[in-house]
Amino acid sequence: MKINVFSLLAQCLTLNRERAFKYDAIQQEVRGLLISNNKQHSAKNSKLAKIFSRTALVAAVSALAACGGGSDSPAPTTSVFSLGVSDAPVDAAQEVNVYFDEVVLVGNGDPITFNVTDENGDPRKIDLLTLQGENVAGLVTEEEIPAGEYSQLRLVVTDDSYVVMDDGTYSLKVPSGQLKLDGFTAQPGFDAAYTVEFDLRKSMVDPVGQEAIYLKPRGVRLVLNDDVGTLSGTVDEALITAEECSVKTDANSGNAVYVYSGADIATEALGDDADAGVDDTEARPFTIATVNLNETTMAYEFNVGFVPQGDYTVAFNCLAEFDQPETDEDENVSVAAVQTVTVVAKETTSIAMTAVTN
Repeated sequence: MKINVFSLLAQCLTLNRERAFKYDAIQQEVRGLLISNNKQHSAKNSKLAKIFSRTALVAAVSALAACGGGSDSPAPTTSVFSLGVSDAPVDAAQEVNVYFDEVVLVGNGDPITFNVTDENGDPRKIDLLTLQGENVAGLVTEEEIPAGEYSQLRLVVTDDSYVVMDDGTYSLKVPSGQLKLDGFTAQPGFDAAYTVEFDLRKSMVDPVGQEAIYLKPRGVRLVLNDDVGTLSGTVDEALITAEECSVKTDANSGNAVYVYSGADIATEALGDDADAGVDDTEARPFTIATVNLNETTMAYEFNVGFVPQGDYTVAFNCLAEFDQPETDEDENVSVAAVQTVTVVAKETTSIAMTAVTN
């Protein structure tokens, strides 16, 4: 009797990953028997062959029993869904308080709604500026959902949201009360943790003549946590104090690292944070990270969380405070220390941005 134990174990893992994991010891034992049998006994030893065959059969049956059955066991039809929020910072804001009420998944059937209110049943208040880099606030934790396609994820936000700026406090409005983001595919039998990454430099808009600030889906990304990594690093003080940066009153403010999708982009092609279509000959930053002075180490540091795996061109800009997403301010943008980096999923890539000396 020829038993393909590893094939059966692989089928078991597909049907039920968590239960099958407990029987990894069985797989190791069978592999040891195979090696031992090949090294010590010939094919003519039928008695040992029969003993090994029975051992392999018992191991295979045990492994399949751990799955809850053999090949007739039903395939999983659900996925486990988790969602958190994080933020890339914005200049001139001290607080960005968003009140979250619901998370809605829109798929082929009826929408699935998760109540994300606090322990008192009130909309949950989250200051996005406290969630920079890899910091996350959870909204939905390990909820079972039907597997399949979800065309849209919606964050329901209330009118209680507000922003504390340097010159006062303003109401934070969301058109229609919902941030509507792209959806995802829920794979059967998998635990999928997602993060909504807010790039507030792009998503917060201050319309002329309005007393409120608007939060729009532009610059808000939904990412699968298993597919993203972190980019962190330091910036040479000589870049902070360069002559072209002297137009600022505070050398430690308005410093940022611009992250562009793609490797080895020419310096002259690196554009500012303007909306798409302003000048399509320039590359626009995928995301921007504020550079802050660490008063303990006295180093200028930055941290970019939830960056999809891939190659990026990174540049430092000391005039980022003059860069507005709605307009093209190339004359006020000075990129320096340009380099290419590769971000690996679930890892942290660290770089040092140094001034070029002659």
